[in-house]
Amino acid sequence: MKKMAALRAFLESTHCFRNEQFDAWVEELEQTTRGRFDGNSVLLYTMEYRAVFSIERFAYTKYPIEVLHTRLITWLADNDDRNAMKEPEPKVVFDVLDNSTADVEITLMFEEDVYISPSEQGNIEYNGQKWALVHSAHDVAESFDLMGVNE
Repeated sequence: MKKMAALRAFLESTHCFRNEQFDAWVEELEQTTRGRFDGNSVLLYTMEYRAVFSIERFAYTKYPIEVLHTRLITWLADNDDRNAMKEPEPKVVFDVLDNSTADVEITLMFEEDVYISPSEQGNIEYNGQKWALVHSAHDVAESFDLMGVNE
């Protein structure tokens, strides 16, 4: 759940609230097994989950909700391809408590592929060998030869 952790760290870095006001959790985790070899790694499964971020007693007069929401949208635009998702838009619920504070709940769906790659130090056993989780799903070509059709 790297995307949720990254968004949590980003929201905390905005300094619009104290850490003790903030919580995050996962709901509705679904996993779809893939088992597809992809170069030097295996796409083992895809997980889809609802991430919930809660800010209690958010000081909306000091930090306008529009700024928090704009930061959320721009972070998503920079860090997550949401075009093919069933629910691409985050849902923001703003519950006013008084003239200066509100409880804020942000919910949004994330989708992440989970890859493994052979590794002597890996802690996952699969198909008779050791594997480790890998971050990058793609191999990068360092060179190539271009050949014409008639060669």
